[in-house]
Amino acid sequence: MVKKIFIICLIHLFILNTGFLYALEELSLESLIKEVKANNPEILASKKRWESSKARIPQAKSLENPSIGLTFEKIPRGTLKLNKTMPGDRMLSFTQFLPFFGKLSLKGKIAVVESQMVAAEYKNKELEAINQVKNAYYDLFMNHKEVELKKESLKLLVSIARVAEAKYAVNDMMQEEVYKIHSEIAKLNNDIVNLEQERLAKQTNLNTLLNREPENTLGTPDLNEDLTFNKDIKSLYQSTLLNQPELIIFSYAIERNRYAKSLAKRSFFPDLMGAIVQRGITSGMIGPWDLMLSFTLPLWFWTKQRYEVKEAIANLEEAEAAYKAMQNRAFSQVKDLATKIEIAKNKIGLYKTSLIPILESSIESSLAGFRSGKGDFMMLLDNRRMLVETEMNYYQALVEYNMNLADLERTVGVGLREAEK
Repeated sequence: MVKKIFIICLIHLFILNTGFLYALEELSLESLIKEVKANNPEILASKKRWESSKARIPQAKSLENPSIGLTFEKIPRGTLKLNKTMPGDRMLSFTQFLPFFGKLSLKGKIAVVESQMVAAEYKNKELEAINQVKNAYYDLFMNHKEVELKKESLKLLVSIARVAEAKYAVNDMMQEEVYKIHSEIAKLNNDIVNLEQERLAKQTNLNTLLNREPENTLGTPDLNEDLTFNKDIKSLYQSTLLNQPELIIFSYAIERNRYAKSLAKRSFFPDLMGAIVQRGITSGMIGPWDLMLSFTLPLWFWTKQRYEVKEAIANLEEAEAAYKAMQNRAFSQVKDLATKIEIAKNKIGLYKTSLIPILESSIESSLAGFRSGKGDFMMLLDNRRMLVETEMNYYQALVEYNMNLADLERTVGVGLREAEK
């Protein structure tokens, strides 16, 4: 019975290893970032909104459409005979509304600032999508590493099982201990199958971000152990002020409301309506012409224009307070993420330089003792579990470091690793 279980486990291990030999090519994070910029639907939609906002700028600065009118005066009472009117009573008019000096310029400036806000939203959407791709990539990397470590552990258990089988054959090991090894092998096989199922969902998540077919197969992600990031907190704060799109949007909101305040103050001044009228348009000769100028009268300034200014002032003060709140929130996030990065670096150093080498030496010693018949079987299994857990923790800390750095880049609004090169 034990031999049958052992053979089944070996076959399963062979199948897993064969699949591993045909692993896909390396999946490059840089190429994925380029692809998400080019193909992500949310980024493309945001880009089109920006282009649309730029088209509104010349519209805002333009005069209203003029009007052309045809007038027949002194039509005989009770008739619609337009030809009975006198030639001098037949008129062609051209009318144009002219806002007070500076109003169109301010409307154009407001449209420009609003377009800049949409541009910042586009940049924000791009950073968000890139951050999602990075985190999905690191998550997929961790899945691959878990499978890889469990397969390595499986190989070790199979080699232990061979020794245990030999010892059991000469009555040097209890059957229960052999069963325990094979139950560990079966559990690892099940874990590997489950992880590979989880990988499919993680690949679909990444494919949808890239606007690919959901079931597209992806290569193997790789993560270097570059821990050279070392930005001081003050430079991070400064970069946040200069580059974070959300802060930039709030700063543009302040600028827009300042222009809106100036525009509201100009509502106290009259606008002009001008008209030119040409008489005798059907007489065959140019007749006399009329010129008409009229002004809007801001008569209700105590209820209308005055409260327009009050509204604009309140909107400006709100934008300034919102900017400050957003700045404080951004600085808090920057500090939190910078701290998490340092903690992850410390963990990585501990696992790599201390814990993993110690456990590897302990496993070698325990395995040598077990093969020679002097080692403790349970200690060997415990050391094996501790090594796998520690290696998992190492890669998890490496992923946390990169995820926190990606989140920091998202918060600051600029690629910090690229900036150091």
